[in-house]
Amino acid sequence: MNEHHLIQQFLDVLEAAKVQMEMGKKPKVKFFHQALEFARLFADKYHHFKEEYLLFSLLAMKKKGEIDGQIEALRYSHEQGRNLINQIANALNSYKNGQEVATITILENLASYIAILKKHLHQEDHVFFLMVAKEVTAAEQQELAEAFQREEAKMDEKFLAKMSDTLIEMETLLV
Repeated sequence: MNEHHLIQQFLDVLEAAKVQMEMGKKPKVKFFHQALEFARLFADKYHHFKEEYLLFSLLAMKKKGEIDGQIEALRYSHEQGRNLINQIANALNSYKNGQEVATITILENLASYIAILKKHLHQEDHVFFLMVAKEVTAAEQQELAEAFQREEAKMDEKFLAKMSDTLIEMETLLV
């Protein structure tokens, strides 16, 4: 499964919610709880962990400081995403109680999260992963794939299906 494709689908669903909010509609609180679950479990714990601790580390060692700035920028966007998700989580109770400030807080953090992750995915897909293909030997790619598989094995065997189902349910909550 292409993890970036699933994250892009997630961003598309978030974009639909953002547009609804801009038009004065309020997605259900359950939508945001599911969004938080997907962002925290799939995007961050599952996907970003593999990038930050396996892929980025390998490239940093290979390039001996040459791409530290690029790696730091990618890590920074992961951290910004975490912070924005936490801001959305912190505003949910007030949102549920109808406080307009919470709605605005969620909307602005949602917009920032979408923008940062879209740029991040583009940068990885069109710049960073091309560098990986060029710089990492076949043996290193195999080692990396095995390390990814070890991390993936730590998750429940139905985890990916559950995350896909979460996206489908999120879409139905917007109708």
